[in-house]
Amino acid sequence: MFKIRVFLRLKRNQILYSKCGNRYSFSSVRQISSLTKVLQTSEHQTEDTPESDSSESDDESLKDLTDFRLQILKAGLDFVPEHGWSKQSIALGAQSLGLSSSSHTLIEDGGADLVHYFNFLCNEKLEDYLKEKYSSNKEKLDIHHYIEDALAYRLKMIIPYVSKWPEAMALMVSPFQFPTDSKNLLDLVDRIWYLSGDRSLDLTWYTKRGSLALAYRLCELSLLQDKSPEYSDTFEFLQRRVENIVDASGFIDNVANSTKCLPELASGALITARNIFGLNQWFR
Repeated sequence: MFKIRVFLRLKRNQILYSKCGNRYSFSSVRQISSLTKVLQTSEHQTEDTPESDSSESDDESLKDLTDFRLQILKAGLDFVPEHGWSKQSIALGAQSLGLSSSSHTLIEDGGADLVHYFNFLCNEKLEDYLKEKYSSNKEKLDIHHYIEDALAYRLKMIIPYVSKWPEAMALMVSPFQFPTDSKNLLDLVDRIWYLSGDRSLDLTWYTKRGSLALAYRLCELSLLQDKSPEYSDTFEFLQRRVENIVDASGFIDNVANSTKCLPELASGALITARNIFGLNQWFR
């Protein structure tokens, strides 16, 4: 009976959302095998338990297991500079927590999950930084300086891992990892614009974030090839990209404002087009 309840619960929760900060997700489809093993360890304790108590126990087990995985991933980051984005780093991270090195099998996608987790943590740290530095000065915000500072701060988080970053980028090219990597990137640029006070709901929302995402990726690639002292060439390259973004954003804002004078039919057509292409399905 317990095994049936476990299967039904896993079937119903095809995607587990476990919060570490604001948002991060693991696919339970990849984790059914290991999750079932953990839940089955308490089978003898739950056979005669009422369904409501069993449900609460299952929820707690799922939460504990996901938190357990996050701890292993966090510890594994300490070993990336030497061992790369690999299962070996995860295994060493587990050992540093006093666990068996075989605990790395709980992280089913290995190094790819380690990269996703790293990107998520960096986005969280960037948000904390921007809130602390700029939240009280939004009215006088120099958007050029703000964007350059945000992207530079985020890029600097990669520097301790820069020798292994080509490996991380190669993992993200996989069709299985690309959707999560894209979500992390779009989450990054959305946080930057949103925390700047940008609340646009028109087409500029997408163009601003798209241009910022492209600039960040180009700067990542520049960082990998940069041999200049303290990566000065990359940050000069970043400065030029930000100038282009700010100039383009100003132009886009002017165009968007001018559309207010268009007939209602034209505005409705724009909204319809956005819906057709699914643009309104992004994060916010």
